[in-house]
Amino acid sequence: MSANALTDLSDADLTDIVTGLGGKPFQARQVSHWLWKHGISDFEQMRNVPQALRTALAAKFSPHSTALHKAELAADGTEKLLLKLHDNDNVECVIIPDGERTTLCISTQVGCPVGCVFCASGMFGVRRNLSAGEIVEQVLIARARLPEGRRLTNLVVMGMGEPMLNLDGLLPALQRIHDPDGINLGARRITVSTSGYPKQMERFAEADPSYNLAVSLHAADDELRKELVPTVTSSVAEIVAAADSYFAKKNREVTFEVVLLAGKNDRRIDANNMIGLLRDLPCTVNLIPWNPVDEIVQEHGLGRPSEARVDAFAALLRGGGINVTVRRQRGADRSAACGQLRLQEL
Repeated sequence: MSANALTDLSDADLTDIVTGLGGKPFQARQVSHWLWKHGISDFEQMRNVPQALRTALAAKFSPHSTALHKAELAADGTEKLLLKLHDNDNVECVIIPDGERTTLCISTQVGCPVGCVFCASGMFGVRRNLSAGEIVEQVLIARARLPEGRRLTNLVVMGMGEPMLNLDGLLPALQRIHDPDGINLGARRITVSTSGYPKQMERFAEADPSYNLAVSLHAADDELRKELVPTVTSSVAEIVAAADSYFAKKNREVTFEVVLLAGKNDRRIDANNMIGLLRDLPCTVNLIPWNPVDEIVQEHGLGRPSEARVDAFAALLRGGGINVTVRRQRGADRSAACGQLRLQEL
């Protein structure tokens, strides 16, 4: 594998390289078509590109720089992929089939700087940002694993890393994923999740097209949220205001995500605080019962709430006028928690 991957090149850069190697501009478009539409991994697969140009490209570049290192298939069809980067670091992505729908969850950083106490992704901190090409390559690798008749329908940027802290990589990656000449996935099918960085959320709101935004809230009061997300610097009020501003600019309802922890943030008082914070906003609260990670259980004593307790919390929110969804556990028999597969490797 090489860091000199075509996936990190803009269309203009690819055209300059192809013409610099003696090719024609239309041949750059052919190379791009093979790369994004067909997801080729070898220049020899570019059948309508002249051999001399294929050889010249292969001498300096690789189609992409990421390779599948390990895959774990769960009984429910969820597949977790551990991908090896050109520098031998690893990131995860997850394929989640559900009826006609197939969702891919991708990462934006190697590790995570946010340090949520319940999350395996940040246990070793953050090593670096992913490049735009490395972000998109997760989609290419996952798409190639889909069985015939199944296609990628939705993308969530909710894997390892904090997307708002790598907008320089994420925004061009999303453009490529959305572009009809790229992977061609509609913007309404793309959701980006953040732990809440108001200034970066404002920049994200300037992006065109408009993507869906999810905010990992976890608690409606600052003291508890600081306990769960120790690196937080913005108040809950500031984060919610930034989300409300996003709705005002994009007319896209924001989802607030809450990882529920037994006896920690799933109490009646937590529900009442959340109702008071969110009931006047056009939003949905997505409740996510925690996927336990042994190392975190041992260190922090956290636990997964019972299904009855999750349903009771959801009922309280609905009774307070909040629109609620509950995410049921997927891939429970195969390293269900995000970052867990990489954690095993480390």
